[in-house]
Amino acid sequence: MGRRREEGGKAKRREEMISMSYRKFKMQPFFTPLESPAIYGGDGEKNVHSLLRVGFKAPPFLTRFTLLLIFFFVWGCAQWGEGLPEHVLARVNQEQITVDEFNREFKELISEPGKETKEANLRDLKQAYLDQMIERKILVQEARRLGIKVSQEELNQAILEIKMDYPGEGFGEKLGLKGMTLEEWKVRLGEKLLAEKMIRSVLHYRGEIDVKEALQYYETHISSFQLKPKVRARQIIVADGEEAIQIMKRLKKGESFEKLAVKKSLGPERVNGGDLGYFSQGEKPAEFDHVFSMEVGTISDVIKSPYGYHIFKLEEKIEPRQIPFEEAKLGILQELRQKKGEEEYQKWLKGLKGKAKIKINKKWFRA
Repeated sequence: MGRRREEGGKAKRREEMISMSYRKFKMQPFFTPLESPAIYGGDGEKNVHSLLRVGFKAPPFLTRFTLLLIFFFVWGCAQWGEGLPEHVLARVNQEQITVDEFNREFKELISEPGKETKEANLRDLKQAYLDQMIERKILVQEARRLGIKVSQEELNQAILEIKMDYPGEGFGEKLGLKGMTLEEWKVRLGEKLLAEKMIRSVLHYRGEIDVKEALQYYETHISSFQLKPKVRARQIIVADGEEAIQIMKRLKKGESFEKLAVKKSLGPERVNGGDLGYFSQGEKPAEFDHVFSMEVGTISDVIKSPYGYHIFKLEEKIEPRQIPFEEAKLGILQELRQKKGEEEYQKWLKGLKGKAKIKINKKWFRA
C-alpha cells in the first residue's frame, strides 16, 4: 500500500512539471495522474493549480464566478438531453461520453487517501470536469477533421514516460484498479495527446507586436524589471557546536574552505565545496542573510540555526540594478505574443464550441 501511494505521488509530481499549453489558461489538463507524461518539456508555469487538488476547496481560479465563466462556453450552448440513454452522460456531435467513462476519469483525479470533499464542492467539480471532457471531444473531432494525427512513435514515447513512474508491476496494477484494459487506456491516451496537438497547432499569434506596445508594458511593469541584490556563498554545516569551533580554528590557520566543506559539512552542497550558488535576501532561512553584510572573500563566525552550526564564506556580490528596456525587449515581445496567442485561441475555441451540437443528460444532475 505504501509503495502504491509513493508511486502515485511521483506521477502527481510529474503532472505538475507538464508545460502543456492548456495549463496557461489555468484550466485542468487532459491528463489524469497516471497519464501525465513530461513529454512537453519547457517552461513549467508556477502557481498552476490542479482543478481537483485534494481538500477539494475550489482553487483560486475555480471560484464560483469563474466556474460560471467556464460553464458558459459549454453549458450555455448545450441542450439538456432528455432523450439520452441513462448510461450516456453527454453527446458531443455524434460521439458519446458514458457515465462509466466519466466516473473512471473523475475517480482517478480525486482518489487520494485521507481526503474528503463536501457534496456541494463535488458537484461543482464534476460539472467542471465534464466540461473538460466535452472540450476534449470537440478538439479531437476538429483535429481529425483537419487531418492532424498522433503518430505511433509519439504514443509510444508518452507511454514510456508514464511507465517510468510505475516500475515493475506497478503500472499494470494501476490500470487494473482503473477498471480498463491496456488497449482501452491507449485509445484514451491517444485522444488526449491529439487534443493537445490540436491546441498547439492553433496557439500561435501570427501578427506583429509594436515596439511601442512593448515599451508601454515595460513602463507599466517597471518593478518587475528590477533585479534584487544577490550573493554567491559557501557554507560548512555541522551538528555539533564544538566541532564547528574546531573547523573555524583550522580555517583561520589557512586551510581551504572548499576542502573542509567536502570533508566535514553535512549539507548536500558539500560535493561542490559547500557552494550554495546565487540567492537573494529572504530566499533562504534568516541565518543565511548574514552573508549580505559580509565583504567578498571573508568568512563568518559560527552561526547557530535550527539546522545546525553554520560557517559561511562570501564568494561574490551582485548589486541591484534596473534592467534597461533594450535588454528586456525581446522577453517582453515574447510575453505579449504569447498573451495574444492565448486570447486568439480562446476566441477560436469559443467559436468551435458554439458550432458543436452538445447534449447533456439532465437526469445525471438530479441523482
